[in-house]
Amino acid sequence: MERSILAIIILSFAALLLFFQEYQTNQSLQPKATLEGFIIMKEGEVYLVEDPDFVQQDADKFTIHELRSKYKMSKLWIKGFSTLKGIKNGQKVKV
Repeated sequence: MERSILAIIILSFAALLLFFQEYQTNQSLQPKATLEGFIIMKEGEVYLVEDPDFVQQDADKFTIHELRSKYKMSKLWIKGFSTLKGIKNGQKVKV
């Protein structure tokens, strides 16, 4: 009787370990937004301004070169501009 109880406890513990390992694996596969910023579409290119101090009026009056020197920006390589449907210039997004 004691052996069967001990076997059940060991098997339950092993099942819990497998469950938690599978849970952690599934959590790590969840896609997470890694970048947050403002979309700038200018001069035929799309950029992500990652600077929280970004001012939309600057995008209208400065060139891309001037914006790059003032703000932290990344150029986005977008395949087909249909993916930007519904996104406005200066809109805050998560990528």
